[in-house]
Amino acid sequence: MTTAKKAQSTSYKLEAAVRRSKRAAMHIVLEREVQPTEGKIRVALGGTPIPRDMQESLFSSSAINIPEFGLARKKLGK
Repeated sequence: MTTAKKAQSTSYKLEAAVRRSKRAAMHIVLEREVQPTEGKIRVALGGTPIPRDMQESLFSSSAINIPEFGLARKKLGK
């Protein structure tokens, strides 16, 4: 790496670090941001599970389909 490229890389890293520290100092809370309390993130899940017929329409067919697990679910009646 040439010295010019090293200087560019170093200046970019310094500018990025300064930008990150300024944003952290401002501590602008984003809307719906989950904030930790006492070092733990607490989330209340008030929703209901997505039905299987809706899952494919929402997430397409990218779900992992393992036949053995599908057969086990059918045996359990789920």
